[in-house]
Amino acid sequence: MKLLFFDMEFADGRVPGSIYSFGYLMTDENFEVLRPQTDLLINPDSTWNDYVVENILAYPKEEVEAAPNFPAHYDALAALFSEADLAVGFAVNNDTRALKKDCERYGLEPLRFRTLDMEKLCRRLEEHRDARGLGGCVAAWCGEEPDNRHRSDGDAYATMLLLSAVCRAKHATPDMIAQAYPECCGVSSAPQKGKKTVRAKRHRRGTHPKREKVTALETDSSFAKS
Repeated sequence: MKLLFFDMEFADGRVPGSIYSFGYLMTDENFEVLRPQTDLLINPDSTWNDYVVENILAYPKEEVEAAPNFPAHYDALAALFSEADLAVGFAVNNDTRALKKDCERYGLEPLRFRTLDMEKLCRRLEEHRDARGLGGCVAAWCGEEPDNRHRSDGDAYATMLLLSAVCRAKHATPDMIAQAYPECCGVSSAPQKGKKTVRAKRHRRGTHPKREKVTALETDSSFAKS
């Protein structure tokens, strides 16, 4: 099983999408790294929220604005999500919504993938229910503060530490966790009916990565929700 841990940061909530960084790493079911921790900088092609610039942005704004925009990263992102069996994030709906909006913004086919939301999962588990936010949950479950806060790759790595800690505590694999808590899982937004989308121009010179059909997660009654 391949797990894609991912996170994003946004330049301005008033601009749908406005993704300026996409951080990720990929592991197997034993949390052995298959693809190293990486932060992709993306020109958001939007205005910037002052709070983001002053408190969250981990790079010079000029460096981010000099990066390629979202369509230039589309093939790489599609390949990552296609390769993974499960995409794991914290407050996943924010990220899937932003991806959908940026695909719509640039006329690209929406990305479709299976998700596990660690924020929802932590609220469902009996342990550490008072923990809030990614940092709070990692501190509670792992006994350490996450590094590189608000850098997308740092938050993706912290999400991996969190799921690993939950699996150890529950004596379970990531797949067992996903099957036992289907309400914390989902599928990213599907294309709207009747909405015409196109692929990035670079696809004219090659083929798009094949994406396997997504199937719903089924509940595994053999795993106790302790």
